[in-house]
Amino acid sequence: MIAIRQSVCLYLVALVFQLVQSASAADDVGELLDALISRIETLEASDAANKAKIAEMETEFKLRQSESEREISVLKETIKKMESDFKYKEETLLKRVYEQGTTTNNDRSGYATESKLAENNNTDHTLIREDGIQERRSRIRKIRDVPEMETAFYATHAVYSNHDLGANQVIPFQQTITNNGNAYNSHTSLFVAPVDGTYVFHATLLGLDMPIGHSKMRAHFDVDGTQYSVLYVSAYDQTSQMLVINLKAGQSVSLRNDNIDAGFRGQHYSSFSGFLLYQHSSITNIVGK
Repeated sequence: MIAIRQSVCLYLVALVFQLVQSASAADDVGELLDALISRIETLEASDAANKAKIAEMETEFKLRQSESEREISVLKETIKKMESDFKYKEETLLKRVYEQGTTTNNDRSGYATESKLAENNNTDHTLIREDGIQERRSRIRKIRDVPEMETAFYATHAVYSNHDLGANQVIPFQQTITNNGNAYNSHTSLFVAPVDGTYVFHATLLGLDMPIGHSKMRAHFDVDGTQYSVLYVSAYDQTSQMLVINLKAGQSVSLRNDNIDAGFRGQHYSSFSGFLLYQHSSITNIVGK
């Protein structure tokens, strides 16, 4: 702005000098003054227009700056509200998990149930104490870090062949190769679930000659008297079957024969096996479980 005014002053000085020379030649001072005044008025009008334009631009800039500041303020408030809502939901979830766990284990000491308050039609949530939150998170981690029981077995029949099985008789597999967790009993040929969980069982039978009236040996998985996964076994042919099932602790699983006087080849030609796929948690709705 200062540079512009200096340029204008220099221009006026040059103009005055030029007009003075002209006046000396024409000897007309009045005409010189009129021309000078006219040029000054033109420059003042141009300067006023420039100032008005600058003021308009400054006003528009301040308006846009104000709008941007309002938008930023609204955005900050939105983020703050989202963070508050997320924190409340996280604390509420931790509270529910803790309450459910204490109900299951009959352990309610040391904590009080927080309630949700409402005032002037606007919900005002009472948050859980910070120390209580840390204790509950630690409790959840302990529950989730408990190692699952290792349970797996594999058994075969001890002798070369087994004849004359009775109807619904437990097929014996007395030779235990693997018995992690000791849930399989080689004397009774029964597997007893040690914990609630999802289990996988597998059986393979090699058939022998069948008595008159039967073309195939028929067997099945038995869970506390309920029949699952039937096997049909032809003479000198191997048949396998698998069972995936949810069991409660204490339920028993065995392989049972259906035909009277049926038989199968033992040793490593026929086998019975199973394992715990995963243990069921006593506390549900744990995030990430």
